[in-house]
Amino acid sequence: MNAVWASVVAVVGTLLGALTTGLLQRWVTSRAERAARLQRLQEAATGLADALTDYRGRLYWETRLASRAGATPEQEEATHESWAARSRVNYAINRLLLATQDERILRLATEARNATFDVQTGTCAPPDAREQQFAFLAAVAEATRS
Repeated sequence: MNAVWASVVAVVGTLLGALTTGLLQRWVTSRAERAARLQRLQEAATGLADALTDYRGRLYWETRLASRAGATPEQEEATHESWAARSRVNYAINRLLLATQDERILRLATEARNATFDVQTGTCAPPDAREQQFAFLAAVAEATRS
């Protein structure tokens, strides 16, 4: 009789183990597929945001060229390079927006970007813009410390 009970317990244990393993594998696969879908969505959103930023930059450049007849080629090239660098900053902000939901980091990043852009108009001094950047980096360092 003991052998029968031992056999029943062994069979039930084997079946429960197989069921648990199957459920865990299904759960892990489901999570991996979800993570892959989210990654594809983030990459697609980043690509679109970057393309929109690039297109706005090209529209700005086209409009600017039409209105600046007397500029030298060097001035035009410098302005174009500056605008391209500005677009790269916006690309980085796009990726950051998708990488974190931390409101403090996003606020500091936006403030650093805006301060840096304001250097061009003279409404922000370069050292002040640099301090905004350092505040942003300090917040990221604090958030990522383990």
